[in-house]
Order: sequence, then structure tokens, then C-alpha cells
Amino acid sequence: MSGSNQKFNSYNCIYSSKNFRLFYKPSSKGGLEISISKKYFRLAVKRNKIKRHIKEIFRSLNIVIPGDGVIIFSVFRPFGELSYEKALLEVDEAVKSLSGDLSLK
Repeated sequence: MSGSNQKFNSYNCIYSSKNFRLFYKPSSKGGLEISISKKYFRLAVKRNKIKRHIKEIFRSLNIVIPGDGVIIFSVFRPFGELSYEKALLEVDEAVKSLSGDLSLK
């Protein structure tokens, strides 16, 4: 297993695809953390653009993250090649598959 994935071993993986993974970390505050590796996206401009897209997707889908934990959004290289619309659909599918587990919606 690569070093970047080892830091997430203690967290519960709640969704996985070729584009991204979602992890759940118990915490006293609710929220969203976005993890984008420099290994996959060298330019900070590209990493920041992807972060803005992810935040806007969560806003537009009205995803409410429970207050007892943090969702960690770990991005892989193919996610950067997706258009905004395709990324929106994939994140929506992921959240719908999770809605029963963590009551995100």
C-alpha cells in the first residue's frame, strides 16, 4: 500500500471508486476535508480548482454532514479529468449510496 493511503487506514472507508474515496473520521465537529496529493496534481492551481469544484458540488447537492464526524474526500488522478457535470453525477451517486449509513441527506 502506498504511503498516501496508509494515513487513512485508521478511518472507515465509506465509498470507493477509481476517481475518489470517501472516509469517515469521528470528530467533535462536522465538516469536509479534501485530500489531493501533489503526486497526482503538481500545480497548486489545479489542486485548488479541484477543491473548489468539490466544495461547490457539496453545496449544490445540499449535503449536510453530521456533527459527530468529518468526511474526508480523497481524490485520485482520473477525477481531475472529469468535467464538472460528470463529477457532480458521480459524487451524487456516492452520497445516495451512503445516505442510509451516515444520514448525509
